[in-house]
Amino acid sequence: MKGAVLLVVVSFYLFPISFTFLPHSINSKMLVAVFGIAAFAYDSIRNHGLMLSKHTIVSALIATIFSVWCLFCVFAANTTDYTYASYIVSYLTWMTGAYGVYAALRLGHGEVSLSLLTHYLSMVCVVQCALAVLIDNFTFMENFVDSFMAQGQDFYKRGHRLYGIGAALDPAGIRFSTVLVLLAHQVAANEKLRANRPALITHLVSFSIIMIFGAVISRTTLVGASLGLAYMFFSLVKLRKGGFMTVKMIQIFYRFMIIVGVIALVTIVIYNKSAAFRDYFRFGFEAFFNWVETGQFRTHSTDVLTKTMWIWPEDFRTWLIGRGTFADYINGTDIGYCNFVFYCGVIGLLIFSGYFIYCHLSLNRKFRNFQICSLMLVALTFIIWAKVATDIFYIDALLFCIASDEMEEVLIGDSKIMIP
Repeated sequence: MKGAVLLVVVSFYLFPISFTFLPHSINSKMLVAVFGIAAFAYDSIRNHGLMLSKHTIVSALIATIFSVWCLFCVFAANTTDYTYASYIVSYLTWMTGAYGVYAALRLGHGEVSLSLLTHYLSMVCVVQCALAVLIDNFTFMENFVDSFMAQGQDFYKRGHRLYGIGAALDPAGIRFSTVLVLLAHQVAANEKLRANRPALITHLVSFSIIMIFGAVISRTTLVGASLGLAYMFFSLVKLRKGGFMTVKMIQIFYRFMIIVGVIALVTIVIYNKSAAFRDYFRFGFEAFFNWVETGQFRTHSTDVLTKTMWIWPEDFRTWLIGRGTFADYINGTDIGYCNFVFYCGVIGLLIFSGYFIYCHLSLNRKFRNFQICSLMLVALTFIIWAKVATDIFYIDALLFCIASDEMEEVLIGDSKIMIP
């Protein structure tokens, strides 16, 4: 029961939903954030002051600078599009929501580590993948979810797209991708996990399920899957100083190949037996099917993206400070780089890029052997911007909150500053 409640809390944060019985402006992430504010206030009173890490303070400062710059761009362009001019509000919501998740996990487990957080994030993603398939195949599940979730299901149905409880389209694929990178980090760098065979197998199975069914929900998942597979492959087969692979590495690689082989075999059987699953897999792995059948590694969406959506400003002023437009597809493109330039110019794009680089790389000193993982998160951010404008600070906020690997801290961060 405890685990189920914690999974719901994590899901409400990672995959926010609006409810049919509440105003649409109130979503589940806000509810978790309210709990986070209460928990942070309680912890601050108990510790006689606010406990903030340097990571939190610096990232908040950069987010504020970005918001102020975007506000200037909006005023200069005389528009009313405050999509990113109010980014500091989004930052604070993610941060307090992350603290709510941290506080809930702490209540349930006493201590919150990176491995524990990754376990819950991966389980939530696996459940979302299962829910998406169930909703698409069983009317009673579809009606049940639709009875309390107000999240644009009609749009998903018209486009014949799978959806879970708040998990759909690119936002779902981006979240699946971040979790796949964290799972890969645990497999590649967590020695205790590698020594625990059941836990290791659970992580590898979770990775495979999210990779396959996550791609069916959103092909953006394959970005994180590719980064995660590369991370695991190069970490597990790297040579020792003596020039030989360790037995442990060979065992892990062998088990992963067995898991992938079993899942691939089951997938092939289901593909041949079920028309619905055949459609799932042909959509999720369209590029691979096209490669086998036509010799071209491409999808319809990437064709549209590359041929029609790379749209850039035609005057220097827009390049510099943008024209304050972003919402409602007004710029005629989904591509993140283009939209950021149109909204706040190259200057704003550079500020926002620096913000994510700082957030991701600042975690290097907090967790052991985290350098590759942080670089993967940086790569994930900039690769996805080539498809859609997005914000993956939600994962940094969670990592800012939890304790370091050595469990030296129990509040936000590892370089805490007391503000009495």
